[in-house]
Amino acid sequence: MSTTAVIIPCYNEGKRLNKEAFLSFLTANKAYQLFFVDDGSTDNTFKVLTELQAQNPTQVNILKNNKNLGKGESVRKGMIAAYNTQKFTQIGFLDADLSTPLTEFVVLTDILTQHNKKAVFGSRLKRVGATIERSPIRHLVGRFFATLIGWTIKIPFYDTQCGAKVFSNDVIPTISSTPFVSRWLFDVEIILRLKQFLGKEVTSLLYEYPINNWSEVEGSKITWKDGIKIPLELFKIKVTSKKNQH
Repeated sequence: MSTTAVIIPCYNEGKRLNKEAFLSFLTANKAYQLFFVDDGSTDNTFKVLTELQAQNPTQVNILKNNKNLGKGESVRKGMIAAYNTQKFTQIGFLDADLSTPLTEFVVLTDILTQHNKKAVFGSRLKRVGATIERSPIRHLVGRFFATLIGWTIKIPFYDTQCGAKVFSNDVIPTISSTPFVSRWLFDVEIILRLKQFLGKEVTSLLYEYPINNWSEVEGSKITWKDGIKIPLELFKIKVTSKKNQH
């Protein structure tokens, strides 16, 4: 049976975690397990996660960082924990606020398994027939940074930063082997690691899926200061990636 682990990084998500949505999803999808990673939260996130696990101990797992390490490291630790169980054929991650619904994650996973891909990335492409709710300013800023990222990775991704991605189990060691350079742009580092690992086949083994529903949730952890650092972060990622190739 094909089984999937979903890593969900959480930092001060106590008021936003939709316990009912997670529990109803797990009831309907027995082949899925959730790995919540509490990234040193200072609110009641861990208490909420504990309550969630008590209601479904077989499908809910909790990891806890003693201090805030950032989304990238939380995802990496979650992927390693899921991989080490040797239970899962797919491992991915999703934002705790469910801006990308769990149902969309299932679609990503189905594409991965049915088309023998190594990774499927959700993409927030505004188009007719899709509901992508994002403020105009965030959309414009996002497109600017997407262009910068495209120059860095040399792969024509529309949206590397959507918080919904799933991978085949065999590429997890490559993705999570060493800590990420960036707290927020670790998605770019994942692509570069896959590019190095898969070589010329990278564009045929990765797939960018335009999700049908995405809605911006208030309380984003990324500040304007973080945004200003993005070009520098990309430069650091590129330098590190080149070092690792030698």
